[in-house]
Amino acid sequence: MRLYRCYAQAGINQLNNVMSPRLFNMTEEEKQEGRINWRFRWLGLIFEFAHIEYQKGLWIDHKFPNEVGCFSEDVNQYFDDLYLDDNYEYQLRENIISIEEFKITKDFHFAFDNYLEAEKNQQIEKTDIERINDRNWISIVELANIAWHNLKKVISDKLEIEHMEGLEENYLYK
Repeated sequence: MRLYRCYAQAGINQLNNVMSPRLFNMTEEEKQEGRINWRFRWLGLIFEFAHIEYQKGLWIDHKFPNEVGCFSEDVNQYFDDLYLDDNYEYQLRENIISIEEFKITKDFHFAFDNYLEAEKNQQIEKTDIERINDRNWISIVELANIAWHNLKKVISDKLEIEHMEGLEENYLYK
């Protein structure tokens, strides 16, 4: 089983049904575990989209032996696996993210969504190499990078801070 970046960093070796924040009839403990898992995955994906050097290492150079990734997989993880089809409405309502975190990430999120929609409408399919060199994609990465650095300023949970620092240490400075 492939370990997702955020789970591998946190020492969590399995994905499970608690990951879905939309499961009903969950105990409060299960909801809290789901929230924690969701946030670790979310932060991991924001990290990935914010760092073109990491994307190149993961998608093209296969620099990380325990990691597998490509643009289309990561898009699905972000929009589908994180249940962002409603643009964070659910996550805000359920206090999975704060309003401040949403404000920090919304420019990236909506620009990313628009980028994908434009490609879909134009029926454009790019390789990962083409994508990394695409000026429009680089603009999305820059927005994600701004969001990443601003999230680092507002997140106060010790485990999340360690997770974010660990992502940078393990994947950017190799």
